[in-house]
Amino acid sequence: MNNKQLTLFCSALLVSTSSFAQSIKFTNGNTLNVELVYQTDKTVTFFDSILGEQTVDKDKISNLQTLNLKSLKKLTKAELDNYKKVKLAEEKIIYAKDKASIAEAKLLAAKESVDQATATNRANAEEKLILAGKNFTTATEEVKDTENKLKVTQDVIVAEAKLSEAKSKVDLAKAKVAQVGEKSIAEELGIFDTDAVTEEAEENVNSAEQQVVVAEDNLKLAKGEKPDIGFMGTGWFRGWDSSFDLGMNGSSGPSENFNFRAGFAAGHEDNEGKWDFKSYYLTNSQDSKSTANKANASLLKDWFFKDTNWFASASVIYDWDENRDWRHRVQFGVGPGYQFIKNDVWELSGRMGGTGVFEFGGKKEVEGTNPIIYTDRDSTQNFEIMAGLDFLWNISESQVFTLSNYAYSRVTDGGNIRNVTNITWQHDLDFFKGLAIKFNIHNEYDMTQIEEKNKNDLQYGVALGLGF
Repeated sequence: MNNKQLTLFCSALLVSTSSFAQSIKFTNGNTLNVELVYQTDKTVTFFDSILGEQTVDKDKISNLQTLNLKSLKKLTKAELDNYKKVKLAEEKIIYAKDKASIAEAKLLAAKESVDQATATNRANAEEKLILAGKNFTTATEEVKDTENKLKVTQDVIVAEAKLSEAKSKVDLAKAKVAQVGEKSIAEELGIFDTDAVTEEAEENVNSAEQQVVVAEDNLKLAKGEKPDIGFMGTGWFRGWDSSFDLGMNGSSGPSENFNFRAGFAAGHEDNEGKWDFKSYYLTNSQDSKSTANKANASLLKDWFFKDTNWFASASVIYDWDENRDWRHRVQFGVGPGYQFIKNDVWELSGRMGGTGVFEFGGKKEVEGTNPIIYTDRDSTQNFEIMAGLDFLWNISESQVFTLSNYAYSRVTDGGNIRNVTNITWQHDLDFFKGLAIKFNIHNEYDMTQIEEKNKNDLQYGVALGLGF
């Protein structure tokens, strides 16, 4: 079925269903001459001039076998739900038009009263006319609103049908790719060359997937939502929740201070797994002297398993910091995870595993020198055991609170411990879509640092975020 045929089919379904006048006999002995409207696997819906539209179970009809049900439209569950949505929207239009007719009649009556009013009661009649005019305007606006909602409902149903058709084409195209793979045995026997067939099948998959993207955009448009066009309209990070953060403050006077923080985050989750990318750059200075200058980027990947709360996890984290013993640190982690809670309000998951830590760059003091002499620090490689928790709380539609805490115990460096804590509270602002205010806390306690002042690194700040 092509798009034109599909649209015509859905439109025909939404406008009306075929009716058949027949006599129904019920198991309780009653008989009704009705117009059959539609049927499902277990029910028959009919229209009676007195009872209106009614639905009855088929097992309550004694002459079911003699009814002409073959030509009666049978609706699936999805089609039945769509039919009910359209019928409800049409009923609201009828109700709104009735209210508008009554309001119009009252407006005409009020106008006539003003025309016939005497000087003593004219002011009261004019007040009634103004009120009747307002009521009539409200009623006509309600009619337009209900008619618009009916159109939206119909457009959404058609868009959903096209999306379902596009997804079916993807499944079919992937099945053909798999079928070509099975024919590779025939290629080994020299029966035919599968390269061209494989390339064509893969192109069909790509084409079908593009049709799904277009159908998803059309469905969002039908619902009045903004299609996902990715980062700055480029299509990158399409389907991801992405955001920029920017925060700064400063002062000038007896002392000069400047603090700046910028960040980018992106995440994507489906039934198969999750991607989570976070990054930031931070610089602080006081009286033209740098007190902090660092950057961080982390990428987390989870693989979900079917019918279990267990999942596999892998991560890579890069740090650059001018004030640590090292200048660069790279961490690679892998291990299992478990989803304790996951619903619309709460999420709680735990992870554990092994982490490889590589540190290089930086300076260290040469022992016994006065004045102190610094030399290049040797690169180090260590292995850590990691355990951590991630917590998310959707406080409301506009507020989200997250907390994560990860503890790392070094196996190759005397059992030294690191502990990393991140806390974020985000509040979406109503006056601009995608704009939010964010409060964040980051703290890392690291026993491996030589200088005592570097063992605990606490950062906190407020920033504006723009999601896309």
